[in-house]
Amino acid sequence: MPEQRNNRAQAQAIEHASGPMQVLAGPGSGKTYLTIRRIRHLIQHHGISPDKILVITFTKAAAQEMKERFLALTGNAYPEVFFGTFHAVYYYILRQSGNPGLRLASASDKRNYLAHILSTIKSGEENNAELYGSLLKAISAVKNLSASSQASELLTDYSEELKQQFPYIYEEYCRIMQEEHKVDFDDMILLCDKLLTHNTQVLTFWQDAFSHILVDEFQDISPLQYQILRRLSLPQNNLFVVGDDDQSIYGFRGAGPDIMRQFMNDYEKAKQLTLGINYRCTEDIVEAAQIVITDNRNRYVKELTADKKGQGERKKNEAVKISSFADKEEEHKYLMERLKEMSREELSQSAVIYRTNAEAGALSRELAACNIPFCAKDNIENIFETPIARDIFSYLSFAEAIWGKGRGEGAGGQRGDFFRIMNKPSRYIHRQAAGEAVVTERLLLDFYNEKPYMQEMIRKLWVDLKMLSALRPYLAVDYIRRNMGYEKYLCSGKEKEKREEMKELLDELQRSAASMHSFTEWREYEQEYTRMIQKKENTEKKEQEGIRLLTMHMSKGLEYTRVYLPDIRKGAIPSRKALLPEAVEEERRLFYVAMTRAKAYLEILYYEEPSPFIRKLKEALETKDRL
Repeated sequence: MPEQRNNRAQAQAIEHASGPMQVLAGPGSGKTYLTIRRIRHLIQHHGISPDKILVITFTKAAAQEMKERFLALTGNAYPEVFFGTFHAVYYYILRQSGNPGLRLASASDKRNYLAHILSTIKSGEENNAELYGSLLKAISAVKNLSASSQASELLTDYSEELKQQFPYIYEEYCRIMQEEHKVDFDDMILLCDKLLTHNTQVLTFWQDAFSHILVDEFQDISPLQYQILRRLSLPQNNLFVVGDDDQSIYGFRGAGPDIMRQFMNDYEKAKQLTLGINYRCTEDIVEAAQIVITDNRNRYVKELTADKKGQGERKKNEAVKISSFADKEEEHKYLMERLKEMSREELSQSAVIYRTNAEAGALSRELAACNIPFCAKDNIENIFETPIARDIFSYLSFAEAIWGKGRGEGAGGQRGDFFRIMNKPSRYIHRQAAGEAVVTERLLLDFYNEKPYMQEMIRKLWVDLKMLSALRPYLAVDYIRRNMGYEKYLCSGKEKEKREEMKELLDELQRSAASMHSFTEWREYEQEYTRMIQKKENTEKKEQEGIRLLTMHMSKGLEYTRVYLPDIRKGAIPSRKALLPEAVEEERRLFYVAMTRAKAYLEILYYEEPSPFIRKLKEALETKDRL
């Protein structure tokens, strides 16, 4: 079967002989197609030895896919070409030339190190996966950017004690890693840069090892990664980079669209080409995405067109749709109805893409309730495993233990549940008051025998617990939030954004209880849901059927026939944390990436007020409808 003919820009990039070149590759423009044919051209037409070619990608999956496609294209003729991620290349260099005993720290290693450090200090926070993740991101920011201010921004949702202790946490984390002879991905970059900077012999060896370097997703690299690339490509400067400044979405790692301009400034004789034909999306999807991204100022202006002039399964102007709703429940109900109409095959070719992984929990529960199969690209954050959910369940469990069927005056609940709730909100109850495994009202009253005000507080708590035992779960959660002061306690002293996040989590938790008749039924539902999530996490993603659930960041590089983008509303995207113009532009690029995953149909959903990113698009679609 003959190969398809290259377009003019592809042909120029493939046939480029030597020297630096930058290719601006828009979504769906055939980056991998171009790169593997350029490698073949270098070998077959310029006599470059395969083992002298280094191809660097951003993810392990991308490296594997590119290698497989290259070997298929060439009939496995040139297996010596080196394909790898940045981190794989750095790790290889370090093991070969620096420290052969170096070991990569696992995720559990890093969590254990942080857990140990936090056990030695007063952080004002409960140790959990979310805290560990935030700390690791902050540590990574310092290593990548050498900026403690960036780390502080990543910890804005946490206590002042934790922020003040962060420099100590960072130093201890680095010390333990060094003692254990372990490295993380950020260490690889720092150690490799140090090795190549201070050891001329090693640098010369690796410069001689590779005569041609090709880099995919160039817009995603950090300044330090770029610095290493520049050193390795000397003296020939045969550095071929492919990227799209409009898809630069990893600012928290130190990456940014400016790297594209910096390349052209650093290499004055560099050639630049634009791959302007989108082979993925239909014409109206390309046009819609262009309407959104052109509001960004810090970008190269590109003329992008669609190869697919037809509208796929939809009529003209129907391949892009914006739908508005009164609230989140209505939005999700509509989405479930749309998905119910699809066959299993159609579902597996479609995706729901959201701004943050917090959206996955509510969607997965509703999909499960509707018996719609789904596959989450990333692990789903289980709302029932959050500290707030554990507090609510402890309240209800303790209330049921005292006032449940066949119980009453004099009964007690488990001490573990009581410890979770006794001072949420603050009641000034001392842990010593609950000196037995089963905590009763009499036990606490006796402990505070000489403090009538404490006895009155305990009696009030027992009255509230009796009320909880008589309410259905939905109303019980509402009672805990508002009548017992739990929500006010949670939000006290927190910044506005954190308060809203906590309220949203409570709202979601309360919605999950809406159809439950008893706490026992809700608890059984929670256990079944948790088992389902764990089963999915332990099953290979490629083996799972159903609608794809993934974040905008995770969607990068993927494509689907139909794409649904829920919650595209003011306050959700751009994120409330995006205060500076450059942060807002990154949020717009992220939305652009999500839009351009759709091949034939794109539907944007919002409730309340639309995101400012879609106002211009909304007007354009409404104008088309009137014509």
